[in-house]
Amino acid sequence: MATADFEARQLLKAYRKGLISDELFEAQMRELQTGTGKYVFNGKSHASEREMIRALLDEYRCAENFASEYLGCWNEVSDQDCVKGGLRVIQQREAYHAKLLEARLRELGGSPQCTVSTEQRTKEMAVYAAKDKTDAQKLQHVADQIHDLPKVLSFITDVIDQIQDDQQSKELLRSLVQDEMSSAQWLLEACQLMNGTKAAA
Repeated sequence: MATADFEARQLLKAYRKGLISDELFEAQMRELQTGTGKYVFNGKSHASEREMIRALLDEYRCAENFASEYLGCWNEVSDQDCVKGGLRVIQQREAYHAKLLEARLRELGGSPQCTVSTEQRTKEMAVYAAKDKTDAQKLQHVADQIHDLPKVLSFITDVIDQIQDDQQSKELLRSLVQDEMSSAQWLLEACQLMNGTKAAA
């Protein structure tokens, strides 16, 4: 309890100095009073629906930006025209998603914070930008990661299920999930075609 009182005093000081917004102050105070946030994204509790949505929008935007980047690199070194055609569509789709997500994040009073770690960037680029790996190998790499699509998309769908008030964000996210499913279907079918295996679940 003493810790909560100390945190409340620190929040009040920051608020009075104009260091935090009214909305953030209220959200943080609510979280202190209840002990935990009502809304959960990626295992972290958030005090308000808006705070949860902003966290998702930022992480999702970051992931889509990076996907657009590595898919573009893959397309440049692709050795199959049939793969290039599909990759081009998916790469453009991911770039557009990132723009939509950032726009909505800013509309909700947030700003881009999330970045891709150097370790993840190096790991993914070693696969997708590599000239010594075939499209078949790269498609198999993707298929291995997305074979359980509901699980892969659960970080988005779990938030969608919690949204009650912000219907605009909810439907934007639902539409993007449909796009993700379309992209995944093409990638899994292309993997099956190129590798002669049943990659799709």
